[in-house]
Amino acid sequence: MRAARLLAAGAAIVIALSSCSAFAAGAHSGPLTVYSTRHQAEDAKIFAMFTKETGIPVDLVDQDFEPLFERLTKEGANTPADLVLSVGAATLSRCADAGLLQPITSDAALQAVPANLRDKNDQWIGLAYWARVIAYQKDRFQATDVADYEDLADPKFQGQILVRSASSLYSQALVASMIASLGTAPTETWVRGLVANLARPPQGGDTNQLQAMADGEGSVSIVNTRYWARFAASDKVTEQEVVANVGIVFPNQANRGTEVDIAGAGISRWAKHPRAATKLLEFLLRPETQKLFAAANLEYPVVADVEPAAVLAGLGSFKIDGLAVAKLGKFAPEADAAMARAGWE
Repeated sequence: MRAARLLAAGAAIVIALSSCSAFAAGAHSGPLTVYSTRHQAEDAKIFAMFTKETGIPVDLVDQDFEPLFERLTKEGANTPADLVLSVGAATLSRCADAGLLQPITSDAALQAVPANLRDKNDQWIGLAYWARVIAYQKDRFQATDVADYEDLADPKFQGQILVRSASSLYSQALVASMIASLGTAPTETWVRGLVANLARPPQGGDTNQLQAMADGEGSVSIVNTRYWARFAASDKVTEQEVVANVGIVFPNQANRGTEVDIAGAGISRWAKHPRAATKLLEFLLRPETQKLFAAANLEYPVVADVEPAAVLAGLGSFKIDGLAVAKLGKFAPEADAAMARAGWE
């Protein structure tokens, strides 16, 4: 009788912890190791929720991308990494191109993510995204002045534009998206016009651009929605004041749409626990988890019908550039070269 009860209990555990990936917790041994470039303390809390539900411990290794990429490459088959979580489609594309990832086979995970927010070969998927928008001082310009990215090359913005450096993944992604849509030569011409309008040499992050606008160093900048949202949703009056006079435009709504990029993940080619990694991906794509994961960094959830944080929802819906984010990695080297030739330092 006791053996029968134990057998029944064991079966119940397997049923409770199984998913469409056919993962059984009893088949897992050792921690699930996540290599991450996201730098979000809230992610550890979400992984703790996963551990509480499944009994699978998660070992989180957090580093900047370049050292993490080098580490993965050197470790090869000896890597403890099961899942690679990274910021920017280009970084995940580099991992895939270097043979560091394996195809994701979970139908549940793949079907939850729109095709333009994942790799065409299913080696990585988006988990959250942000938009690259134009911020402007409302007492200097109108939204119609900055309706498209291309408008930023207009001489009327001379001495007014603030941007990150050319080495920024965000800068490279925007230029890559424009090359994919417009071609290299027109995009390079645009970059030259943008550089001619800079208020200062490219520097700092998006929060620095917004602060510089508030300090009167320039009137227009290109920023990710999440950085603007951090100021707008802050409980500090001094931070709210930074963006009090700032308008936000989702560019190119009348044509191709606004460029977006992702935080996403792929399963390590040499994952010791690929089924557990798949289960974590599926967990991160549940609607209730998506809301937490995206809100932690004020990003948009990739799963349809999951509302973003209130500060982002207040900006309204917008048309996303139909370009698959996977192409951002494909055109990144070309973007880097075009920016160098055009003087974007």
